[in-house]
Amino acid sequence: MLTPEQTRAYLDRLDIDEVSAPTKENLDRLIYAHQTRIPFETVNLHRSGAAPDLSTEVIFDRLITKKLGGYCFELNKLFQELLETLGYDVRPVLCRAVRGRDGRMPINHRGIIVTLDDGQYSADVGFGGPMPAGALMLAPGKEQSICGETYIAERTDHAWWKIDRVTRAASDFFDDGLPSRRHTELELCSASVEDIDFDALNLSWVRPGTLFHDHEIVNLRTDDGFKGFKDGVLTVKRGADKIITECPDDATVDAVLLEHFGLDYRR
Repeated sequence: MLTPEQTRAYLDRLDIDEVSAPTKENLDRLIYAHQTRIPFETVNLHRSGAAPDLSTEVIFDRLITKKLGGYCFELNKLFQELLETLGYDVRPVLCRAVRGRDGRMPINHRGIIVTLDDGQYSADVGFGGPMPAGALMLAPGKEQSICGETYIAERTDHAWWKIDRVTRAASDFFDDGLPSRRHTELELCSASVEDIDFDALNLSWVRPGTLFHDHEIVNLRTDDGFKGFKDGVLTVKRGADKIITECPDDATVDAVLLEHFGLDYRR
């Protein structure tokens, strides 16, 4: 649980005055604010080559005090602590990223399930790719429109769900020139796990040869689209418009990270 001071600082970071009750409406507000204000990013991980410290105090210092970002094992852990503090019934779950992969990936993502009066919801602020901008009910086959995007959860067996998105993208969420189709973004396991179960995954996914170790990646939702950065290339999508900018040197990279994502990694 977060302290009252930590909770207030966290909500200030999200630009939210107060959360009066653990409702679906407030959960949606929290998720959207998180996705638009705290970026998914692997810059520090890539540059240091070290596994992130997953203790609450260290994550809080990075995300809230220093106003940096993190990846799923950091973002969704701290968000879960905020939700627990605000009175939500919440627990972590194991997930697998699906979209854009050449082959099937091992479990590589920490998700969150929130239980409300009408059912269970996925509440994710740390995917680093296309994800619902609010809580997604785990209800088989139900089309759910969230901030103009359509998602569908489907059971694949007694424990696993797949999260599909209706999209026009070919390989990433910046493209939109194709007919609409369903694309599986994420697989989620509803079985109970504990915090310590993510420690080994954290170490596994920061080794040389893995995506998060080898690449500088930043993603942030905006009110009219997305901003993405990977290895010196900035992509800004506003509505139907997409602008791609290549950064010629380290100084330009650091300036882009600061201007577009609020990340101060100036060397």
